[in-house]
Amino acid sequence: MAVALWGCSAMAAGQAVGLKHPVLDHKLSASQVGALTGAVAPLMAMTEEQAVAFVPPHGYAQYVECPKCYGGVEGNGVLTWSFDRPNELQCRFCKTVVYPNPDYPETRTLTGQNMLGETVSYPYYFDEAHQAPHFFSTHLWLYKRAWLIARTTEAAKLVALTGKPEYARRVAVVLDAFAQAYAHYPVLQNGPRRLAFREQKLHWPWDSGRWNFFHNEIPVEVLPAYDLVYDSPVLDELSRQRGYDVREKIERDFIKAAAECAIARKDAVSNVSGYDIRSAALAGRIINDPPLVHWAYAQMIQHVTEGFFRDGVWKEGTPSYHAMTIGGLKYSFDAVRGYSDPPGYKDPADGTRLDNVQPEGDLALWSRCQTAPELVCLPTGCSSTIHDTHPHERRSAPRDSSVSTLLPGLGQASLGRGRQGNQMLAQLHFSGGYGHQHGDNLNLMLWAKEREMLPDIGYTWTQMRYWATSSLGHNLVVVNRQDQSTGPQGNLQLYLPGDVHDPVSPQIAAVEASAEPAYAGIKGLDLYRRLLVMVPVSADDAYVVDIFRVRGGAMHDWTLEGDADRDTVADCTVPLAGNRRWLLEEGEAWQEPTLEGSRHNAYGMVRDVQEGASEGSFEVRFTEAEGGPRGLRSWIRAGGACQVLLGRSPSVRRMGQGTSGDMRKAYDFWMPKLIVRRSGPDPLLSAFAAVHEPYAGAGFIKRVKRLAVTPDDGLAVALQIEHASGTDTIISAPPGATREYATETGVRLTGRLGVVRQAQGRIAGAWLIDGANLAGPNWEITARDAAYDGEISATVPAGEGGQDMAFATSAVLPEGSVLAGRWLIATYAGNTTEGYEVKSVRREAGRTLILLADDPAVRIADGKAEETCFPHRKFAGPVRFHIAGVAALAAQSNGPLQAQVTSPTEFKLPQ
Repeated sequence: MAVALWGCSAMAAGQAVGLKHPVLDHKLSASQVGALTGAVAPLMAMTEEQAVAFVPPHGYAQYVECPKCYGGVEGNGVLTWSFDRPNELQCRFCKTVVYPNPDYPETRTLTGQNMLGETVSYPYYFDEAHQAPHFFSTHLWLYKRAWLIARTTEAAKLVALTGKPEYARRVAVVLDAFAQAYAHYPVLQNGPRRLAFREQKLHWPWDSGRWNFFHNEIPVEVLPAYDLVYDSPVLDELSRQRGYDVREKIERDFIKAAAECAIARKDAVSNVSGYDIRSAALAGRIINDPPLVHWAYAQMIQHVTEGFFRDGVWKEGTPSYHAMTIGGLKYSFDAVRGYSDPPGYKDPADGTRLDNVQPEGDLALWSRCQTAPELVCLPTGCSSTIHDTHPHERRSAPRDSSVSTLLPGLGQASLGRGRQGNQMLAQLHFSGGYGHQHGDNLNLMLWAKEREMLPDIGYTWTQMRYWATSSLGHNLVVVNRQDQSTGPQGNLQLYLPGDVHDPVSPQIAAVEASAEPAYAGIKGLDLYRRLLVMVPVSADDAYVVDIFRVRGGAMHDWTLEGDADRDTVADCTVPLAGNRRWLLEEGEAWQEPTLEGSRHNAYGMVRDVQEGASEGSFEVRFTEAEGGPRGLRSWIRAGGACQVLLGRSPSVRRMGQGTSGDMRKAYDFWMPKLIVRRSGPDPLLSAFAAVHEPYAGAGFIKRVKRLAVTPDDGLAVALQIEHASGTDTIISAPPGATREYATETGVRLTGRLGVVRQAQGRIAGAWLIDGANLAGPNWEITARDAAYDGEISATVPAGEGGQDMAFATSAVLPEGSVLAGRWLIATYAGNTTEGYEVKSVRREAGRTLILLADDPAVRIADGKAEETCFPHRKFAGPVRFHIAGVAALAAQSNGPLQAQVTSPTEFKLPQ
């Protein structure tokens, strides 16, 4: 969008027709005068020359470390400053005054040119041992500038409250000094251990700038002060004294010059909407530049329409950056809320005008965006640590019960149940990578008994960043010791939420996803799929069946890591021996990470490893180091001979991050790390099966056995679990299987998944998922409609007022609410799948309409499909759908078995 930053000629500086300042509501009150007067006293005690001496002549350095102790995180807020000692910097960790200090002389110089072609130099001290530059004197300007702007803004408030010209004079002089200095600021890349000159022209990368860096070029910090003193005659007086229009200089050479830099940026839709976009809107209003407001508002709209998945989650998929983006958009929308263009104005770019802007009325998706990640947050209200999410980041209120939920656009399923301290979540992650992603497709996270028992480390801005993002740093299968490709989206294959209205329902819940594209670089890998089944045992307890199938590559490492927030120990029933320093192989070098961007071989982070071998089943138990009652027991069988490796890896979280972190603590905190390794000729076939039992006090599972299955194709899995409420048999068929599988105990399945519970010699419950038949000795469940399949011909509006959206198909489905709450899996070109919740079904005009619980954000017509939300994919060819049939028998406490079915089913039970 082209923007005429100068506005109309009648709106030049000092001629803002009809515009009354202050434009913004600064929340001023006469009660603030006393505090403000005291706060600005040091500024007013200065001479004008002393005050403007706090204006940086050539920018500043953001990150500077302490050369004495190297505490903290990459020089982020490590050094402290005070107005009383304005030319000193002190380490907040070791308390050393590092500047000025003869031990750390700034004897080297970084030299470059600014946009005017002037030579600019920055002195620095260089630590040879750490190969680290320290721009102390340049870093000093960061603090001086921040102090000066804060005091100037307070003085401007006093102008509005008291009208005293001495305050206005001081504000005007400082703002004019900034306007004079800005032209001389070079474009700098400002990062940890890196201050560098960039190309001195528009546009420049995100980590660079003149006034600031990180998409934050417009000087929003000074806008309130300018707004508050704009109408003061002091500015007219200063203009006469200096021989130029001070207002014009502030606007043209400072505010608008910075805005040009922001508008030239090419990464339009990003997570920093609250920075330059909001600043542009505020600037445009204050200096009466409608084109700038129009540009900013168009950017806000574009962020919502192009930056969020259909479930309302920000495209990067991380709750932390979602919250950052949402917060920025809220601030941005507030900056234009109620705004109207001047009378008669129309934007020269598109001919539109803005009148009483109310953003929510124009953006249907916006309300969902604001709270979307809360759908899969932990019971504490903290966000699930998806991708780069800060651990323990509370974004919603704690809840007293949990049920299953799904973010289908992002790709995060949460099987949930339980109340209070017995809430339980098993989360399966299958998202794509669109920024701040990890190599974590099909990662498992488990919350139970009031803690994360199988965590994702989450986000760390430390030298452990690569470990936290690596595939091995998650709970999944690593193929050929390689990281996953972080771009491709996983594919939902099955979602059965159980009873979403009753947190202690006896119904099972299940989710299955595949992610073969995550290992597209491994030739011949054609199966990478994980199934989770949550099976209730009582109101307080449940276990998770975890089946991970892989075909391709020559080495499969199935991994689990223990609690990242407290000391945990692990023991294994397989005899283990040895003590390998790490899991690097012979000839592999270790590169110690020292910076956030450092890369290394992730296998070098798994230390003190003992190893053993197993041909069958074994158990691993994670327990609290101090002997607490909570723990996790995982029963595991790899489906063939395997190597068991049990060591430890850095838990990362407890070293902290940001200004509260300390990179010196990288190896102070550890967590257990288990690797179950299978090796063999490529393509290797593995079907890892595990049962995860979280407990508080005594465990509730007595025995787990992997049952032999006929036919034995290496992919069908059957388990028998004995527990306090009976004995469960679980049988899972491989993808796409149509034949019958039988266990050694006589349970037979034709279909996808079968679960049978026996107690006191009778059938206490049975579930047939996506199948035609589940049977055993003297009992049988037969579904005449194992599933519903067809082709989607179109997306159509449905319902009163066209508020609902529906898929149209020629397939015949049961009408009404029979399928309500079930999930339709649509398959697009390239075997991309997406899941949609069914609301109801009806016949209309000779076709079937599948009404959906939410707008699917895809429009299908004429053999083509196109998404209306991020990632805005387009698909050619037919769109097929599949709805798994479900037949469930649940024992009642005072009566016979009752059926809950989605298709006509025949039940034959023992007499």
